[in-house]
Amino acid sequence: MAITVRFSSAFQDLTHGKKTFLVDGDRLSKVLDDLEGQVPGLKTNLLNGEGKIHLAYHVILIRGHTQELCQDLDCRIEDGDELVIAPIISGG
Repeated sequence: MAITVRFSSAFQDLTHGKKTFLVDGDRLSKVLDDLEGQVPGLKTNLLNGEGKIHLAYHVILIRGHTQELCQDLDCRIEDGDELVIAPIISGG
């Protein structure tokens, strides 16, 4: 099972400039566990104290021509899916 995970440039310090990773997993929690091995400290930054995705980030699931937010760690991931992890931009 191959899942592509892409990061915005906001994560370049954590990913050492690498923007694309290949991981395995059928749930977002498993994908993040696999990704943590390649990007140590990711889960500390991405998850809040309750183990949920921090409100400052979006995890976008791209499957074929559709996109949706993965808002919990039980989000189902399929072979060939792509995830984009990006900070929420706000301000005025």
